[in-house]
Amino acid sequence: MAGSKTGLLNFIVIGTLLAIVLSSYIYHATSIVKEAEDVNKENAVAQFQRVVMLARAQWIKTKQQTVLIYETEFDASGNIQQQKDVAAELYINAKGWPEGLAKGQGKACEYLYTLATLRKMTMPSEIVVRDEYVNGYLQCVFFIHNGVWFEYNAGSGVVIEINS
Repeated sequence: MAGSKTGLLNFIVIGTLLAIVLSSYIYHATSIVKEAEDVNKENAVAQFQRVVMLARAQWIKTKQQTVLIYETEFDASGNIQQQKDVAAELYINAKGWPEGLAKGQGKACEYLYTLATLRKMTMPSEIVVRDEYVNGYLQCVFFIHNGVWFEYNAGSGVVIEINS
């Protein structure tokens, strides 16, 4: 009889300890997952801004309505290397800001996002893009998890991340 009481007590103590360890792990893991998601979102916005600025720099250099954005990387000494065989074409508006593949073409914001994040042309299901033309310039609004994530105004070149 004493052996069964000891066994039951061990089972309760071990079960309680496992529950505490598991709940602690879940509590800390969810904050790490949220932080990683926030970093990925911030990185995507920064990469979008980078594509906008690269297109702007090419436009300043060439003053053409279409520019080529080359894949760039830094070498070990910190110099920028461009891969001239890997390029994307962008339409640039009269103010020198990118507006997608061609003037007034649909899914321009999706195209810019694809260039920035190097993801497939199909948008992930949790990201919704709305592009419209206001005063003749492209306006992009990116939604994630049913909330506004960031916006791009091709009239001014401004990319604004909305902190939610």
